[in-house]
Amino acid sequence: MERQTINSEGGLNLSCLVADQTDGQGPLLVFCHGFPGLGFSWRHQLSYFARRGYLAVALDMRGYGESDAPAAIADYSLDHIRADLLAVLAHFGKARAVFAGHDFGAPVVWNMALHEPERVAGIVVLSVPYDHDYYGRGGLDTASQLPSALFAEVAQTHFLHAHYFQRPGVAEGELDEQSSTFLRRLFWALSAQGELLSAFAASDDRQGYINVLPKVEKLLPWSWLSRAEFAVYAEVFSRTGFRGPLSWYRVADINWRLNARYLSQSVTVPACFVAGAQDPVIAMSGEGCWDFMRRRVPDLRKVELVPQAGHWVQQEQPGAVNSIVEDFLRSLSLDG
Repeated sequence: MERQTINSEGGLNLSCLVADQTDGQGPLLVFCHGFPGLGFSWRHQLSYFARRGYLAVALDMRGYGESDAPAAIADYSLDHIRADLLAVLAHFGKARAVFAGHDFGAPVVWNMALHEPERVAGIVVLSVPYDHDYYGRGGLDTASQLPSALFAEVAQTHFLHAHYFQRPGVAEGELDEQSSTFLRRLFWALSAQGELLSAFAASDDRQGYINVLPKVEKLLPWSWLSRAEFAVYAEVFSRTGFRGPLSWYRVADINWRLNARYLSQSVTVPACFVAGAQDPVIAMSGEGCWDFMRRRVPDLRKVELVPQAGHWVQQEQPGAVNSIVEDFLRSLSLDG
């Protein structure tokens, strides 16, 4: 694997990990992580698919890792992130790619499929069903409440991280000082062994996010994360802080307005959905998410819940995820 820099709109530099055994001739497979991730979060997929003839690329999304972190919150909108994905295509000289997204990367690839379907050979979505994101409408085309208002309403009675993250400087003041503790607790809470939902039982956010997260029950290494792998995350976030990543939450209202153009529109490209069977995001999505996704994504070729995996499914069960994705890729008409 090598690290490359891609120039996006306005001179923004994006860093990515590239695994390629085809001299750039293989079909392009682009991986987009979520919060709090890195291109490194796709390490098991990069090497696997490079060995199978793909040009595999995992971005440090804007605001993360070695990529630039714009100061303006509005610069993290879906329109700007989509420009980053188009810059990836241009950098590698490809007309189309398969885009894979996890967590916040999921709405990124859903959006790319809606807005640029001719540039998308297929999408692989992990953990976040269609229209279940922090700036979505939960399948309601007529919903009129801004995400920030909904967050504030919920936060009147329960801790809600999305509301806590809205106020610039507050969450950074907590998380930047205790980045390793936060990462350990969040990684554990969202895994198959964790219990994230207990954090939302707290009555308010005055004690911050770290203190409401459940304590880690097992010291590293875990079955899916070694001490050395955790150290990669710890080093990066201790150096960069969380301002850029938190901007992905703070742009919620802007994205909600941007998404209005897609009301009633279907995702027409081939799609594959994968999640951990113990992912709390799936539990929070509700049963209705499946019917809505199947209605709005008519070429949804796979829906797989992976046993013994939580939110970090591609790291917790990489063998199962790679096999599912490889099956899906075989169903596509791909060119180099």
